[in-house]
Amino acid sequence: MTAGDVKTFMRNIRDLSTIPGLLQKIISVVQHEGSSAKDLLKLISHDLALAEKVVRVANSAFFGHSGEVKDLRQAFIFLGLDKIKSIALGMTVMDMFPVHSSFNVKNLWRHGYEVAIFAEALSGVICMTGPQECFLAGLLHDIGRIIFYQIDPKKFLTIVNTDNTLVSEEEVFGCTHAEAGAWFAEENSLPPEIISAIRFHHRPSGAKEYKDTVSIISLAEVLSRRFNPQAENDGKWTEEHDLLLLEYSLTDDDILSAAERFFAHQPGIYEFFTAP
Repeated sequence: MTAGDVKTFMRNIRDLSTIPGLLQKIISVVQHEGSSAKDLLKLISHDLALAEKVVRVANSAFFGHSGEVKDLRQAFIFLGLDKIKSIALGMTVMDMFPVHSSFNVKNLWRHGYEVAIFAEALSGVICMTGPQECFLAGLLHDIGRIIFYQIDPKKFLTIVNTDNTLVSEEEVFGCTHAEAGAWFAEENSLPPEIISAIRFHHRPSGAKEYKDTVSIISLAEVLSRRFNPQAENDGKWTEEHDLLLLEYSLTDDDILSAAERFFAHQPGIYEFFTAP
């Protein structure tokens, strides 16, 4: 298999699925400076499945409002426009890749949510970034791995937990999941900040633009693995991460503060992805 085959697969998703049409509409509303909460509310309310998911997220312990949100308007009030934007985009992308019984893709999405929470917490310390951008980038950073699974589940499962996953991916799929994820984001016109974070989350020094967001996503992944090791988290601590801690003057207290938020939200994350 080659990188060209991966790109063709992603183009076919866009051509054949109805989901990208909704995705494009949400992106248009999100990126348009004149758009309001009312515009996004109207768009989401026209898609019953998405509206129900947004309300469900707002009701999960993940967001601290368990059982209090009854409809979409209340969800907007509780979560705020920026959070709703990230959730709407993230949920729409998730719907493009259905879960199969032979492998629990939900575990990869759950990993994405954990990185999103850690990234959002770190953005409060590294103030040159926006929390909503960091949340969405964290959520989607490993979308390339889910794409690989959709292309060839058997081949994906042979390399999913190998010692050097990126090398194995290039041998099997002709590219890494970071590259594939960035191509997917480009194909679907996601914001360039998100594209860069996906492409360089394993080697932040390679980013020429949006370096702060890229660095936060890379740190969030390796730190989430440090505090909660799991098979789905392929982040590995390198010298680059040592340098990032120094560059951003991140202290042990900063990291522990982010970790506390991470642990506080874990039960809600688990609840969201295990609920029927």
